[in-house]
Amino acid sequence: MITTSELKARVEKEVGTEICPVFFQKAEKYARRKLGLANERAGRKYGEDGYGDEYLVLLTADTVREMAFSEYTLIRSMEIMAARAAQERCVST
Repeated sequence: MITTSELKARVEKEVGTEICPVFFQKAEKYARRKLGLANERAGRKYGEDGYGDEYLVLLTADTVREMAFSEYTLIRSMEIMAARAAQERCVST
């Protein structure tokens, strides 16, 4: 089974950027759990039918992208709401 440091290096290569260790830790935990559940439901062991290290790299990279997009949309939404609130304050005065 691939180590955390090796997985992080391969995922960073896949996504093309360095990943904050805390952010990566969350993504790795989610991806490993998801892969474990998928393997369990399919009745296969880690690595059978291609559902091992290679798939974990892809799954973790996708998880990193999804989490980053989610963070971006949350931040952007907060910026939009703050701008609307500021505009409403200006209009009501």
